[in-house]
Amino acid sequence: MSGFRIQTALLALLLAPVALAQSFPWDSDKPPVLTPNDYPPVADQAPATATAPPQALPGNQSVAPAMAQNQPPPSVEVGTLGMAEGPPVGLLDSSNGGLGQSIWNGSPRADMEALLERAPLASADPVLRGLTEQLVLTKADAPIGAAQRAFTTLRIEKLLDAGLIEEAGALAAQASIPDDTDFARVQADALLTANRTSDVCTDKTSTRLSAPEPFWLQLRVYCAATSGDQPTADLTQSVLAAQGKDDKAFDVLLDDVLNHKTAPPGAIAQPTALHVFLLQQAGLPVTGDIAAKMGTAEDLLAARDPRNPLPARLAAAERIVRTGALNPAELKKLGDAEDIPLSRFANAFDDAPKLSFLEGQTVLRRAAQLEPRPQAKAALLVEALSLGEREGLLPLAAYLQSDMIAALKPMPDLTDARLFVRALLLAGLPDRARHWLKPGDVMLSVADLAAPDPAYDAELSAAFGNDAVALTKNPPDPDPDRSYKALVLGLGDVLGAPVPPDAKAQAGALEAQNWGGKRPDPGIMRQIEQASGRPERKGEALLLIVDQLHELGLRDLSPDVTVEFVRLLGAMGLPDAARAVACEAAMLYVPPPPPPPVTAPVAAQ
Repeated sequence: MSGFRIQTALLALLLAPVALAQSFPWDSDKPPVLTPNDYPPVADQAPATATAPPQALPGNQSVAPAMAQNQPPPSVEVGTLGMAEGPPVGLLDSSNGGLGQSIWNGSPRADMEALLERAPLASADPVLRGLTEQLVLTKADAPIGAAQRAFTTLRIEKLLDAGLIEEAGALAAQASIPDDTDFARVQADALLTANRTSDVCTDKTSTRLSAPEPFWLQLRVYCAATSGDQPTADLTQSVLAAQGKDDKAFDVLLDDVLNHKTAPPGAIAQPTALHVFLLQQAGLPVTGDIAAKMGTAEDLLAARDPRNPLPARLAAAERIVRTGALNPAELKKLGDAEDIPLSRFANAFDDAPKLSFLEGQTVLRRAAQLEPRPQAKAALLVEALSLGEREGLLPLAAYLQSDMIAALKPMPDLTDARLFVRALLLAGLPDRARHWLKPGDVMLSVADLAAPDPAYDAELSAAFGNDAVALTKNPPDPDPDRSYKALVLGLGDVLGAPVPPDAKAQAGALEAQNWGGKRPDPGIMRQIEQASGRPERKGEALLLIVDQLHELGLRDLSPDVTVEFVRLLGAMGLPDAARAVACEAAMLYVPPPPPPPVTAPVAAQ
């Protein structure tokens, strides 16, 4: 037999499992389950308009009488079966912060999929990100019902999109869902991106043994070559070449890994998680160009790698600044390392709003460092925080500028002093925040609530008592902080802060009032209240709460709604979540401006 015929025969043998898997998608030890796609196409059957001859029935009956009565045939209901999920997986259980294995059992599957897809896991808000992460990582049975995708697949994807690479890889390593190509690819992407070498060539990626797509064929090449099965690696490479799917970058990276080299692969037109894995295995950086074509996880790797040029790292960081993937300390370090010409600081105040978020914050921060005049320094920092608030990124801006604000001496005549107080509280500096406050300011209660200290209990109790008296006056005294005081008193009440008995009795009535601000749709609010009272719907209740907090924003949410959310979180057995939401709400809330005075009409002359 000639060499060509031998190679052809070997190629046929190699492709046989692929062709067989495409034609008969079942395991050899299981009976086949046919789908509509396994039957001949309609075009191969008799035309639909053709009339079949009447068929004889027992007793010389005919189908004609039944047809003459125009009776419709029995109806056939078509539905989508629930999807097999495999055993429950998760990194959090009852021993380390999990929410319970049955948190989805009473919730409709389709609704939970939709809520999970838009859940704010990729968020620069640390509270919303933390609550969503706890939910996604909880080991629990998937909700029951018709499904488009496996729930575990959605969870792994959410983790990758949020830059939680290690968590995505660990969850993927636990999971097993047979005969689900969608899950198989997401699982492989997570294992590869997380650089989990010990998992990549195991049964967790068994799809590589039969799937014909280039990604899986390349993974088969890698696994065969690294295990010493060079004939299979060479033959699979021949299949890729025959399909016109050869990939020079993949070849270079594989050679790097096998021969311990670090030759750059050059441009990669369509990078995949396998390229990212091979780069890490070869000791090469995930470049900014590669990351820009992919997603949050790759941008995170590019931004963190000191082997990349600083401009590329900053660009990658800027692309994911709203996801929370890079923590504020990392962002500050990157910004401080940037080489900015002195000439740019002269117009920092005017230029910053035109720049990207991180660059604008960096320019204002560096300009404030160089500014010797306290008032001008304060103005630059106020602008930085104001930009953060307008972009919905005040917690991040607060951290980036907190050391500069903390170094300032309080300025009694500064009109934006409260913005500094909120920023210092968000950055975890309550003592510095108190230096900017005058006695009786509601922000003192916020500081005491955010950083409980027995030394301030008496102060906080007195403030709550005074606020309760002022809020229940009829008619009320003019007070721009009226709704703010109602919010803080209500939060103190549900969190168990030292609220005096008289004030506690009045707090309930205040919480029942409909204060101004954004509110959820009444139907959604009823759904949250119903779900929160049932342990088997805890996941649904928490998803709905974080969804509403993300959509409406704590800055503008009505105080009574915020207090109710905190109360529900506490009633669900989530005291840490309740306190986190309460403290952030108290720091972010901005009372609505008072209505304009009503002017009496002028009488006609």
